[in-house]
Amino acid sequence: MKLFFLYTLSALFISMSSCKSNQTAKETPVPFETVFQSVSLGSETAGTKVVQSQADLKDFEVANNNEMPKELLSVDFDKNTMIMVMAGTKNTGGFEIEIEKIIEENDKIIVFYKETNPPKDAMLIMALTYPLHAVSIKKTKKEIVFEKMSTVNGKK
Repeated sequence: MKLFFLYTLSALFISMSSCKSNQTAKETPVPFETVFQSVSLGSETAGTKVVQSQADLKDFEVANNNEMPKELLSVDFDKNTMIMVMAGTKNTGGFEIEIEKIIEENDKIIVFYKETNPPKDAMLIMALTYPLHAVSIKKTKKEIVFEKMSTVNGKK
């Protein structure tokens, strides 16, 4: 009986080791650098944007017809891709948006970001704000997708 058990266990082990692995896609962290982060010079529209050239950047409309921040204009698009997340128009201060991490997974790049809302009982400035976070990564032609991690209520 003992020999039968060992034989069965060995056969099972050999058959399992010869099967292809059901490994999930390989995830590699992508280094990024903040180009510009603001609560006042973002876009009136919430969304995400991938900028591969100065021409792509011309499509970005800064809220209240303000001038384009010089930091966004200084990106070298021959070497870098710029990634932007925008929270849109907010009626008060206390709102933020931030890219948390970027990973490369096989044939695409995934950008994880989060929004932070002010606490419900917070004393806030009564002004329109336009949260924006723009980062640069090494130039890529891969598909870039965005995943909102969560909306977090601010800390007291």
